[in-house]
Amino acid sequence: MRFLAAVPVLFLFYLFTPQWPVQFISLFLIILILGSKLYSEYLLRHLRLVRRDRELRTFRHEWAAVELWVENAGRLPAFLLAVEDFSGGISVFRDIKCLCTLSGKSRQLFRWEAYGSDRGVFTLGPAALRGSDPLGLFPFSLTADETCRIFVYPSPAYAAIKPPGGIPLGNLLTSDPFNEDLTRPRSLRDYTPGDESKRINWKASAKNSFPGTGGNLLVNEYELSLSYPLVLFLNVHTGEYAVKNREAYIERVIEAGAAICLMAARDRQVLGIIIHTAARSAVEESISPAAFTLIPVLERLAGLEPFKLDPFTTEGSGPPDQGNATLGQKPEQDEPALRSSTLRLLEKGKTLSFGTRLMYAGPALPDKDYDALESLKRRRLSLEYLIIDEKNLGVFHRMGKYQIREWGYGIL
Repeated sequence: MRFLAAVPVLFLFYLFTPQWPVQFISLFLIILILGSKLYSEYLLRHLRLVRRDRELRTFRHEWAAVELWVENAGRLPAFLLAVEDFSGGISVFRDIKCLCTLSGKSRQLFRWEAYGSDRGVFTLGPAALRGSDPLGLFPFSLTADETCRIFVYPSPAYAAIKPPGGIPLGNLLTSDPFNEDLTRPRSLRDYTPGDESKRINWKASAKNSFPGTGGNLLVNEYELSLSYPLVLFLNVHTGEYAVKNREAYIERVIEAGAAICLMAARDRQVLGIIIHTAARSAVEESISPAAFTLIPVLERLAGLEPFKLDPFTTEGSGPPDQGNATLGQKPEQDEPALRSSTLRLLEKGKTLSFGTRLMYAGPALPDKDYDALESLKRRRLSLEYLIIDEKNLGVFHRMGKYQIREWGYGIL
């Protein structure tokens, strides 16, 4: 702005100074300043920052490439543009800034590497661009409105657990017509006496009633199959973990949950997940609609922040879990009540379908909780436990208990 303020003064010199060299210099400076201002405004109107991706996904401890296009839609060249992106809290170990020069009607790709050191959901941006006219008299800055979300999934891990009792994975085909899966329509056929009225497809029958089409009612036929879904109960209730290594154990349990979900996807098994948090009113559930739909589950695990719902630190939360024997609390009654996770598991287990493979992932439970959960087997559910802080469980594999390793690619 100080250069623009000098224009009136130079104009007075040009009008009222009789010496022609002074007039020439004044006019030259006026043209130079106004031309630089117009050049700067022209660039500001024609420069753009465009992100190539609105969402990115990666696993923890892996790199993710963030890319932006720096575009010059005008005809004038732009010299020494400085581009900088905002990391949004994600770790960056490589250059997040760049310098470039763009000719007219051109663009250049700006790329930087983000490192997923921590699991979570991060928002990258907005990106900023700084430049000026060729003489540097009128610098300008441009901020892009576009942002990018990056989902950092739990660390990739491997888990392979054979189904107990010969229960198959996914959907089992059968020839018994009583085992029709009403959620999987197969075809239509003509109505025959004895068919139930609820099986009639009225829309298709109406289209079939036009003259020349026969006019018969059409009946739905469904796939003959038995469904054996896998339901994972992920216990991230901070009050049920020992204080020592609590954060590391919870993170490892989340990694184990992601590994179980990946295992179910490999086996084409229908998957459900129940996330039990510290806030009793915030028990969350997420169900994948198909065996190969993992993205909603992994995104939910990426954004899971159990310590924000910690009853020991959050105002307005209820008292600590009275059934938590791990923390060394003295219960008020002679016989402590069941843990909140066990009560929730019993509640949800009563609503699961026949043959469901139910897996618990979390800290060790008291013996009375295991005994209470055995009642779910009466509903033909298979129970398996992935325990993080109980040692020497190898001899109990036949009972469905597995020890989660505290580190490494293998979960068990």
